[in-house]
Amino acid sequence: MSKPIVTRYTVETSLKLSKPVKIAHISDLHERNCDDILALLRRNKPELILITGDTFERYDNKPQYDFEHRPVKKLIINTIHYSNFLLTMITPDRHRAHYINALRFLREAKKLAPVYMSLGNHEEKLLEKDYRFLRANGITLLENADIALTIGNFHFLLGGMSCWNYEAWLPTFLSKSGYKILMCHRPEMYAELLTDSGVDLVLSGHTHGGQVRIGKKGKGFFVPGQGIFGKYAHGRFFDGRLIVSAGCANTVFFPRLFNPRELVMIEVK
Repeated sequence: MSKPIVTRYTVETSLKLSKPVKIAHISDLHERNCDDILALLRRNKPELILITGDTFERYDNKPQYDFEHRPVKKLIINTIHYSNFLLTMITPDRHRAHYINALRFLREAKKLAPVYMSLGNHEEKLLEKDYRFLRANGITLLENADIALTIGNFHFLLGGMSCWNYEAWLPTFLSKSGYKILMCHRPEMYAELLTDSGVDLVLSGHTHGGQVRIGKKGKGFFVPGQGIFGKYAHGRFFDGRLIVSAGCANTVFFPRLFNPRELVMIEVK
Protein backbone atom coordinates (compact mmCIF):
# COMPACT_ATOMS: atom_id res chain seq x y z
CA MET A 1 0.00 0.00 0.00
CA SER A 2 1.08 3.56 -0.65
CA LYS A 3 2.63 5.75 2.04
CA PRO A 4 -0.11 7.69 3.87
CA ILE A 5 -0.32 11.45 4.24
CA VAL A 6 -1.92 13.78 6.78
CA THR A 7 -4.56 16.13 5.38
CA ARG A 8 -5.40 19.06 7.63
CA TYR A 9 -8.59 21.11 7.76
CA THR A 10 -9.66 24.00 9.96
CA VAL A 11 -13.30 24.34 10.98
CA GLU A 12 -14.39 27.65 12.45
CA THR A 13 -17.31 27.89 14.84
CA SER A 14 -19.13 30.75 16.51
CA LEU A 15 -18.83 28.87 19.82
CA LYS A 16 -16.39 30.38 22.27
CA LEU A 17 -13.55 27.90 22.71
CA SER A 18 -10.68 28.35 25.12
CA LYS A 19 -8.38 26.53 22.68
CA PRO A 20 -8.65 24.68 19.36
CA VAL A 21 -9.86 21.08 19.44
CA LYS A 22 -8.00 18.43 17.42
CA ILE A 23 -10.14 15.69 15.88
CA ALA A 24 -8.79 12.75 13.89
CA HIS A 25 -11.02 11.41 11.13
CA ILE A 26 -10.38 7.78 10.15
CA SER A 27 -12.24 5.85 7.46
CA ASP A 28 -12.10 2.61 5.47
CA LEU A 29 -9.58 0.50 7.38
CA HIS A 30 -11.13 -2.66 5.85
CA GLU A 31 -9.19 -4.89 8.29
CA ARG A 32 -5.90 -4.02 6.58
CA ASN A 33 -2.61 -3.42 8.37
CA CYS A 34 -2.65 0.33 9.00
CA ASP A 35 0.17 0.60 11.52
CA ASP A 36 1.56 3.53 9.51
CA ILE A 37 -1.70 5.41 10.07
CA LEU A 38 -1.39 4.62 13.78
CA ALA A 39 2.10 6.13 13.77
CA LEU A 40 0.69 9.32 12.25
CA LEU A 41 -2.06 9.36 14.88
CA ARG A 42 0.47 9.16 17.68
CA ARG A 43 2.48 12.05 16.24
CA ASN A 44 -0.59 14.28 15.79
CA LYS A 45 -2.02 13.76 19.30
CA PRO A 46 -5.76 14.06 18.63
CA GLU A 47 -8.21 14.77 21.45
CA LEU A 48 -10.95 12.76 19.74
CA ILE A 49 -10.87 9.98 17.12
CA LEU A 50 -13.87 9.52 14.84
CA ILE A 51 -14.03 6.42 12.62
CA THR A 52 -16.59 6.71 9.85
CA GLY A 53 -17.19 3.13 8.73
CA ASP A 54 -15.78 0.05 7.02
CA THR A 55 -13.44 -0.83 9.86
CA PHE A 56 -14.59 -4.47 9.72
CA GLU A 57 -15.36 -6.77 6.80
CA ARG A 58 -18.83 -8.04 7.63
CA TYR A 59 -20.80 -8.32 4.41
CA ASP A 60 -21.69 -10.65 1.56
CA ASN A 61 -18.64 -10.50 -0.69
CA LYS A 62 -20.53 -11.77 -3.74
CA PRO A 63 -21.41 -8.94 -6.15
CA GLN A 64 -25.12 -8.05 -6.16
CA TYR A 65 -26.39 -6.54 -9.42
CA ASP A 66 -29.52 -6.70 -11.54
CA PHE A 67 -28.30 -8.69 -14.54
CA GLU A 68 -31.65 -9.55 -16.12
CA HIS A 69 -31.27 -9.41 -19.91
CA ARG A 70 -27.67 -8.16 -19.50
CA PRO A 71 -25.43 -11.23 -19.92
CA VAL A 72 -22.43 -9.23 -21.18
CA LYS A 73 -22.53 -6.92 -18.18
CA LYS A 74 -22.84 -9.92 -15.89
CA LEU A 75 -19.76 -11.49 -17.47
CA ILE A 76 -17.69 -8.30 -17.18
CA ILE A 77 -18.64 -7.55 -13.56
CA ASN A 78 -18.09 -11.11 -12.38
CA THR A 79 -14.76 -11.33 -14.21
CA ILE A 80 -13.54 -8.15 -12.50
CA HIS A 81 -14.81 -9.24 -9.09
CA TYR A 82 -13.40 -12.75 -9.03
CA SER A 83 -10.13 -11.75 -10.73
CA ASN A 84 -9.63 -9.14 -8.04
CA PHE A 85 -10.43 -11.71 -5.34
CA LEU A 86 -7.82 -14.15 -6.68
CA LEU A 87 -5.17 -11.47 -7.18
CA THR A 88 -5.75 -10.12 -3.68
CA MET A 89 -5.16 -13.60 -2.24
CA ILE A 90 -1.67 -13.79 -3.78
CA THR A 91 -0.56 -10.35 -2.63
CA PRO A 92 1.71 -10.13 0.45
CA ASP A 93 -0.03 -11.06 3.67
CA ARG A 94 0.28 -7.55 5.08
CA HIS A 95 -2.03 -6.23 2.33
CA ARG A 96 -4.85 -8.71 2.98
CA ALA A 97 -7.81 -8.30 5.29
CA HIS A 98 -7.45 -9.88 8.74
CA TYR A 99 -9.79 -9.31 11.66
CA ILE A 100 -6.83 -8.94 14.02
CA ASN A 101 -5.69 -5.84 12.13
CA ALA A 102 -8.91 -4.02 13.00
CA LEU A 103 -8.70 -5.10 16.64
CA ARG A 104 -5.10 -3.96 17.00
CA PHE A 105 -5.81 -0.60 15.41
CA LEU A 106 -8.80 0.08 17.65
CA ARG A 107 -6.98 -0.97 20.84
CA GLU A 108 -4.01 1.28 20.07
CA ALA A 109 -6.18 4.20 18.96
CA LYS A 110 -8.14 4.05 22.24
CA LYS A 111 -4.86 4.58 24.13
CA LEU A 112 -4.48 7.94 22.39
CA ALA A 113 -7.96 9.47 22.70
CA PRO A 114 -11.64 8.56 23.02
CA VAL A 115 -12.82 6.61 19.97
CA TYR A 116 -16.29 6.82 18.42
CA MET A 117 -17.37 4.77 15.41
CA SER A 118 -20.16 4.62 12.88
CA LEU A 119 -20.85 1.82 10.40
CA GLY A 120 -20.18 1.55 6.67
CA ASN A 121 -21.63 -0.59 3.92
CA HIS A 122 -19.13 -3.40 4.66
CA GLU A 123 -20.46 -3.76 8.22
CA GLU A 124 -24.10 -4.68 7.75
CA LYS A 125 -23.57 -8.08 9.40
CA LEU A 126 -21.54 -7.33 12.51
CA LEU A 127 -21.13 -10.33 14.80
CA GLU A 128 -21.84 -10.45 18.51
CA LYS A 129 -18.09 -10.85 19.14
CA ASP A 130 -17.53 -7.50 17.38
CA TYR A 131 -19.97 -5.75 19.71
CA ARG A 132 -18.38 -7.47 22.73
CA PHE A 133 -14.91 -6.32 21.67
CA LEU A 134 -16.03 -2.71 21.29
CA ARG A 135 -17.75 -2.69 24.69
CA ALA A 136 -14.81 -4.38 26.42
CA ASN A 137 -12.36 -1.85 25.01
CA GLY A 138 -14.38 1.28 25.71
CA ILE A 139 -15.03 2.12 22.06
CA THR A 140 -18.41 3.74 21.45
CA LEU A 141 -20.35 2.57 18.42
CA LEU A 142 -23.04 5.00 17.30
CA GLU A 143 -25.38 2.90 15.19
CA ASN A 144 -28.09 5.38 14.18
CA ALA A 145 -27.57 7.04 17.53
CA ASP A 146 -26.11 10.23 18.97
CA ILE A 147 -24.40 11.40 22.12
CA ALA A 148 -23.57 14.73 23.78
CA LEU A 149 -19.82 15.28 24.16
CA THR A 150 -17.58 17.90 25.73
CA ILE A 151 -13.90 18.46 24.96
CA GLY A 152 -12.51 21.36 26.96
CA ASN A 153 -15.35 23.84 26.64
CA PHE A 154 -16.44 22.58 23.20
CA HIS A 155 -19.93 21.16 23.69
CA PHE A 156 -21.49 19.34 20.73
CA LEU A 157 -23.70 16.49 19.59
CA LEU A 158 -22.05 13.58 17.76
CA GLY A 159 -24.21 11.35 15.57
CA GLY A 160 -23.41 8.08 13.85
CA MET A 161 -25.50 7.31 10.77
CA SER A 162 -25.46 3.81 9.29
CA CYS A 163 -26.07 3.06 5.62
CA TRP A 164 -29.46 1.52 6.46
CA ASN A 165 -32.37 1.85 8.94
CA TYR A 166 -31.57 5.50 9.66
CA GLU A 167 -34.98 6.87 8.67
CA ALA A 168 -36.51 6.85 12.17
CA TRP A 169 -33.45 8.20 13.98
CA LEU A 170 -32.14 10.91 11.63
CA PRO A 171 -35.03 13.42 11.95
CA THR A 172 -34.75 13.24 15.74
CA PHE A 173 -31.02 13.98 15.60
CA LEU A 174 -31.53 16.85 13.16
CA SER A 175 -34.21 18.41 15.38
CA LYS A 176 -31.86 18.72 18.35
CA SER A 177 -30.21 22.03 19.14
CA GLY A 178 -26.49 22.65 19.50
CA TYR A 179 -23.41 22.20 17.36
CA LYS A 180 -23.82 18.90 15.47
CA ILE A 181 -21.19 16.61 13.95
CA LEU A 182 -22.44 13.63 11.95
CA MET A 183 -20.45 10.55 10.92
CA CYS A 184 -22.05 9.43 7.65
CA HIS A 185 -20.08 6.84 5.67
CA ARG A 186 -21.43 7.62 2.19
CA PRO A 187 -20.86 11.25 1.12
CA GLU A 188 -23.48 11.22 -1.63
CA MET A 189 -26.09 10.97 1.14
CA TYR A 190 -25.29 14.57 2.10
CA ALA A 191 -26.77 15.90 -1.14
CA GLU A 192 -29.73 13.55 -0.82
CA LEU A 193 -30.62 14.10 2.84
CA LEU A 194 -28.55 16.76 4.59
CA THR A 195 -28.14 19.84 2.37
CA ASP A 196 -30.59 21.97 4.39
CA SER A 197 -30.38 19.97 7.60
CA GLY A 198 -28.46 22.44 9.73
CA VAL A 199 -25.74 19.89 10.59
CA ASP A 200 -22.53 21.83 11.19
CA LEU A 201 -20.05 19.17 10.06
CA VAL A 202 -20.45 15.83 8.26
CA LEU A 203 -17.54 13.37 8.04
CA SER A 204 -17.58 10.69 5.32
CA GLY A 205 -15.40 8.09 3.61
CA HIS A 206 -16.41 5.20 1.31
CA THR A 207 -14.89 6.63 -1.87
CA HIS A 208 -11.24 5.57 -1.44
CA GLY A 209 -10.39 8.86 -3.11
CA GLY A 210 -11.73 7.63 -6.43
CA GLN A 211 -8.93 5.02 -6.68
CA VAL A 212 -7.12 7.02 -9.40
CA ARG A 213 -6.81 10.81 -9.33
CA ILE A 214 -6.64 12.59 -12.66
CA GLY A 215 -5.79 16.16 -13.64
CA LYS A 216 -4.50 19.16 -11.71
CA LYS A 217 -7.50 19.13 -9.36
CA GLY A 218 -7.04 15.43 -8.63
CA LYS A 219 -10.55 14.30 -9.54
CA GLY A 220 -11.31 10.74 -8.54
CA PHE A 221 -11.81 8.51 -11.59
CA PHE A 222 -14.27 5.97 -10.16
CA VAL A 223 -16.17 6.98 -7.03
CA PRO A 224 -18.29 4.25 -5.35
CA GLY A 225 -21.91 5.30 -5.14
CA GLN A 226 -21.29 8.18 -7.56
CA GLY A 227 -19.78 6.64 -10.68
CA ILE A 228 -17.15 7.99 -13.07
CA PHE A 229 -15.70 11.32 -11.88
CA GLY A 230 -18.18 11.53 -9.00
CA LYS A 231 -18.31 14.92 -7.28
CA TYR A 232 -17.42 13.91 -3.75
CA ALA A 233 -14.30 11.71 -3.99
CA HIS A 234 -12.15 13.49 -1.38
CA GLY A 235 -11.84 16.94 0.16
CA ARG A 236 -14.27 19.59 1.40
CA PHE A 237 -17.70 20.37 -0.05
CA PHE A 238 -20.84 22.36 0.69
CA ASP A 239 -18.98 25.37 2.06
CA GLY A 240 -16.79 23.11 4.17
CA ARG A 241 -19.64 21.33 5.96
CA LEU A 242 -18.78 17.97 4.34
CA ILE A 243 -15.29 16.49 4.67
CA VAL A 244 -14.60 13.30 2.69
CA SER A 245 -11.61 11.14 3.58
CA ALA A 246 -9.77 9.22 0.86
CA GLY A 247 -9.49 6.37 3.36
CA CYS A 248 -6.76 4.43 5.10
CA ALA A 249 -6.56 1.25 3.01
CA ASN A 250 -6.77 -0.18 -0.46
CA THR A 251 -9.18 -3.07 -0.92
CA VAL A 252 -8.65 -3.96 -4.58
CA PHE A 253 -5.64 -5.35 -6.42
CA PHE A 254 -5.44 -2.39 -8.78
CA PRO A 255 -3.22 0.20 -7.04
CA ARG A 256 -4.22 3.70 -6.00
CA LEU A 257 -2.58 6.09 -8.46
CA PHE A 258 -1.76 9.69 -7.42
CA ASN A 259 -4.16 8.99 -4.58
CA PRO A 260 -2.41 8.46 -1.23
CA ARG A 261 -4.14 6.93 1.76
CA GLU A 262 -4.80 9.58 4.36
CA LEU A 263 -5.33 10.51 7.97
CA VAL A 264 -7.58 13.55 8.21
CA MET A 265 -6.87 15.97 11.06
CA ILE A 266 -9.50 18.61 11.80
CA GLU A 267 -8.90 21.60 14.03
CA VAL A 268 -12.06 23.21 15.41
CA LYS A 269 -11.51 26.77 16.55
